Amino acid sequence: MKNNKLLLLFAVVALAQTFTALHMAWQWEDTLRTGQRFVWETAPVDPYDAFKGKYIDLRFKETGGVIIDGAQFTYGQTAYAIIGENAEGKAYISGIASKPPASAAYVKVKVLYTEGGKTHVELPFKRYYLPENMAAPAEIAYRENAGKTGIAAVRLKNGYGVVEKVYIGDQTLEEHLLQSH
Repeated sequence: MKNNKLLLLFAVVALAQTFTALHMAWQWEDTLRTGQRFVWETAPVDPYDAFKGKYIDLRFKETGGVIIDGAQFTYGQTAYAIIGENAEGKAYISGIASKPPASAAYVKVKVLYTEGGKTHVELPFKRYYLPENMAAPAEIAYRENAGKTGIAAVRLKNGYGVVEKVYIGDQTLEEHLLQSH
């Protein structure tokens, strides 16, 4: 009887872990397929912390907005960044709220600090993965163009964000690397 209970417990834990992994993969893929697309301007990266493995560590120019619901935020607190688009079609944070909005595009964020009437946040989409053979040249190309012509297309859905593509000018990062070599 005791062995049956242990076996049942093991099966429940194994199913829960499998479900969690599958749900995370599904959420990522679903956001890429059906999420609302926004284009974010990137910012230059610290070269000593720019590359960890086979991805580019992205930084963004737009990381803050005004508090729209009177909340008092502290470091590390969860908040919701409401996302808008400017006249050039670039994404920006139009406000920070303590609860997700009912109808606007938003992303769940962590609060960094509040200063001068603006709350600055850490955006949850910071990594752009690419094939291993492109990693080193991609890091160099991104670092040279971030803050000038580098942008990231990000899909948002239900507070979750996924980087779709990184662009240098009008070309994807991959196209830029292929044309450069």
